[in-house]
Amino acid sequence: MKCPICNSEIEAVTVCPVCSTEIELENHDWKQYPWLLIYTTNTLIDAEMFKANLESADIPVQILSQIDSTRQLTIGDLAIVKIYVPCIYETDAKAIIGQIESGSCINNNTNSEL
Repeated sequence: MKCPICNSEIEAVTVCPVCSTEIELENHDWKQYPWLLIYTTNTLIDAEMFKANLESADIPVQILSQIDSTRQLTIGDLAIVKIYVPCIYETDAKAIIGQIESGSCINNNTNSEL
């Protein structure tokens, strides 16, 4: 892929490392990029919550659930849920998940007039 401003050859990123131009990802077909595992959990609820937050940021998401539903196992290797995104969204997706896990994306505004 090439940067539209400086024409530098770049990897699949959202910001050009040479000229710091934001790359418009919607102009690229994200389906051509490999999908990367960015997060694993052992609950489908957590995975669905992360998926909803990533999709609200226009990041395509796929969930692969390896939970053994026939035996209702929720621990160990038989209870893994994996979240995948195209490699061009890896940095943004990990940042969003990191914010969610740290609680820094929660709005803590309080109304002092109450």
